[in-house]
Amino acid sequence: MDARYLIRLDDACATQDRGRWDAVEAVLDRYGIKPIVAIVPANGDRELVRGPEDPAFWDRTRNWERQGWTIALHGYSHVLRPLAVSGGPSAARSLVPVNEYGEFTGLSAEEQDRRVQEGLAILQSQGLTPRVFVAPAHSFDLQTLTSLQKVSPIRVISDGFSFRPYRRFDFLWLPQQLWRPRAMGPGLWTVCLHPNTMTKGTLDALESFFTAHRSQFPSPSEVIGEAQETAGAYGIQDALFGAAFTAALRAKRLLAPRRRGPPTVGPPTVGPPTAGPPTAEPTAKGPT
Repeated sequence: MDARYLIRLDDACATQDRGRWDAVEAVLDRYGIKPIVAIVPANGDRELVRGPEDPAFWDRTRNWERQGWTIALHGYSHVLRPLAVSGGPSAARSLVPVNEYGEFTGLSAEEQDRRVQEGLAILQSQGLTPRVFVAPAHSFDLQTLTSLQKVSPIRVISDGFSFRPYRRFDFLWLPQQLWRPRAMGPGLWTVCLHPNTMTKGTLDALESFFTAHRSQFPSPSEVIGEAQETAGAYGIQDALFGAAFTAALRAKRLLAPRRRGPPTVGPPTVGPPTAGPPTAEPTAKGPT
């Protein structure tokens, strides 16, 4: 089995950097790549205010869906808060424990229900059908999944560290391990990009990767349909891979300046684990 790749675009909202999103979209269209696009329904994060509100934003999202892009619910407001109070009790643990902040982890059932329900309603009111959940800052807990089951039809999570799709807590998980395009071994590898902060250099690197690996990019819809039939339960190999990957992220952060945003370390250097957990190595700085 060869490596297969998905592209995920995070932080789409009405105040996104239109020029940078235009540039990314042009490259995707040129190569026929269909991404997962994670839309913030009611942005309240000042870091995502990259320009004036675009009156045509929702028209644009509907066009994305018509083109075959897979719509993801990216939280509700994307306002991130610390998961622990200094000097206080330990923070509630995210199911993907790579950040010390988030939007959902640790909130009450009622509040998580509200955020999922209202975020979903906004997207649906614009004629969109989100199939995937993407938690801001990778931060969500079992209550988030319970809320998704209770008030939404979404049963696919784009997150977690493994080399394959798997089933866990009655959801299908499509792992997300990369923050820049990189040739990998056998497995499914999701590259998370933040168009709001991409430079010409990162865009050129993306286009070069598409040129070399275009045949290895199925659409997210294809992958979801296939995985719904074939994905196995979360098991020891997934746990070993995830533990090694998370440890590598934490080690990298101890050696790097603290910064807000996604992890800056690359993925493990091997594909599916065989006798033990994979080895990870630091790589170039990822997007913010």
